[in-house]
Amino acid sequence: MKKEKTFITLVISILAVMIILVAVLAATFRYMGLQSAESKANLAAQIVRESLTSHMISGSADYQNELLKQIDALEGMKRTWVVRSENLSRQYGKGIHPQEPVDDIDRAVLREAKSIENISGSLFSDTLYRLSIPYIATEKGKIDCLSCHNSKVGDVLGVVSIEIEINDLKVTGLIAVAIAISVLLLLTFYLLKNVRRFIASYKETLDAVALTMENAERGDYSHRIDSSETLDGYNAAMWTNAVMEKLDTTLNESGKKMAALIRLDQYNTNPLYTLQMGVDQLYEVERFRTEIEKDQNLEEVYGRIIALLRTRWNLNNFNILELNPLDKTTHVVHTEKSLLCDALSGCRADHTSGIVDSTQCEVACPKMIDPLAHYVCQSYPIVDDLDIVVSLVTYDVREVSTIRLALEQLGNYINASKLQIINKKLQQTVRIDPMTQLYNRAYLEELTKLIMAQSTRTMIPYGILMIDMDQFHLINQSYGNAIGDEVIKAMARNIHENIRQGDILVRYSGDTFAVILYDYEENDVHEVAEAIRVSFKKKIRINTYAILKTVSIGVSLFPLQTHDMIEGIEYAKRALLETKHQGGNASLVYDNKRMPV
Repeated sequence: MKKEKTFITLVISILAVMIILVAVLAATFRYMGLQSAESKANLAAQIVRESLTSHMISGSADYQNELLKQIDALEGMKRTWVVRSENLSRQYGKGIHPQEPVDDIDRAVLREAKSIENISGSLFSDTLYRLSIPYIATEKGKIDCLSCHNSKVGDVLGVVSIEIEINDLKVTGLIAVAIAISVLLLLTFYLLKNVRRFIASYKETLDAVALTMENAERGDYSHRIDSSETLDGYNAAMWTNAVMEKLDTTLNESGKKMAALIRLDQYNTNPLYTLQMGVDQLYEVERFRTEIEKDQNLEEVYGRIIALLRTRWNLNNFNILELNPLDKTTHVVHTEKSLLCDALSGCRADHTSGIVDSTQCEVACPKMIDPLAHYVCQSYPIVDDLDIVVSLVTYDVREVSTIRLALEQLGNYINASKLQIINKKLQQTVRIDPMTQLYNRAYLEELTKLIMAQSTRTMIPYGILMIDMDQFHLINQSYGNAIGDEVIKAMARNIHENIRQGDILVRYSGDTFAVILYDYEENDVHEVAEAIRVSFKKKIRINTYAILKTVSIGVSLFPLQTHDMIEGIEYAKRALLETKHQGGNASLVYDNKRMPV
């Protein structure tokens, strides 16, 4: 259909050009014919006027009629006549032969003193060319009209009118136009025939290329072009097919690999779009992984995951859990609104190592507390002793599909960042005491370096406490090491209840704990130490045992007593040792005079 429209457009264009050429040719013939007739008429009129003037001077007036007859006898001449003006008729009379104006043209020439030409007739009747020229009085040159006529210079003395038949010119022009039209028609037919064949060979190829590109735009790269008879068409088809074959193979294989590599935001049948979307998402995931490398601890990593859920997918009701498949423990990392399931006693998503969707099964997870809530929970295995579970909750079932996609997408970020998460977890494990889940001595050493680096700028006062239970070895001897471990845990809880949230509690070794009090003056430090000591007056209950034990506390001040935090810890240890020597159950501030290190 497109090919026919193109050819019809071409035919119309050629016919329009042909019509214009015929019109121009006809106008040219007409113009040339009229120019010939005008020239002939002018010549005859000049001859008549000059001959009449000569014979009027010589007095041979009768020559006029004979002259006009001789002019009329010429080939193509229809009629010639002379008109005398009124002034001339008043002076000399009407003359021998009638010399009155024949029509309005003669009168107009007498009145206006200008030549007038006129064409009369039609295509199917005689065509006449009429020329009427004025005879104007003059006194210059060879003829002095004023010497004989009662007139002034510029007056019209008469008119010479000539009619010429131009039928032969018309016929000649029509024949020429007909021949021209015939030749143009033959040339047009030949041209159109060859042009049609020429265009068809290329148009078919171009239409096939256009169709192939149109299919490719929609994501179908399997369309191919049939070979053309022409060399150019063959080459165009061959190269187009070769390119489309490469695109089809490459995009489909890349799409499959991309789908295996990353979960895309949405499915699309166009492999090029899929590849582009996959590259964009891989770029985002890689940026996420790169930023995680710069994070100092696992808490910052979880903060980035939380930000992703909030900003990228606009989710605002979710929980993040850490689970240890080896010891079956669960730790709540973050609760955005409220924890709606009993995850601390185990997680179904983690047991199944997959996804739990409340819309796919009634009571998909029996640990969900709110029966009206819809939820989707996804487990992301990281390493043998660490799984991350993200649980999203909604009360609108229409949001579940969006939540599922978000969790699958989140897997792209977590899977790409597993190594960094494992490293952060190992760093955390190295710095965390496994029994009490408090920071350990290695962390305290790093913390002291950080505090000293900031102290010269901030000048914030710190208090350092070293706490040790009196006669702790008797507990192990009397009740066993298991009870002793529980006493240490209870000791940690007791100390933690008597310090502020910004303070840092560290299990230094055995039953010895270190406390770093942030931004405390000297009197406040001593008050906290006493509050901790007094808190141990109540018995520690472990199973059926009620154990009463006191503690000794050594205190030092930083940077009041020393600008070296490590030295400040040694001062607190020396004060603790002095407390033990004095019988325990007391708190002493380091004194460099009485307690040399």
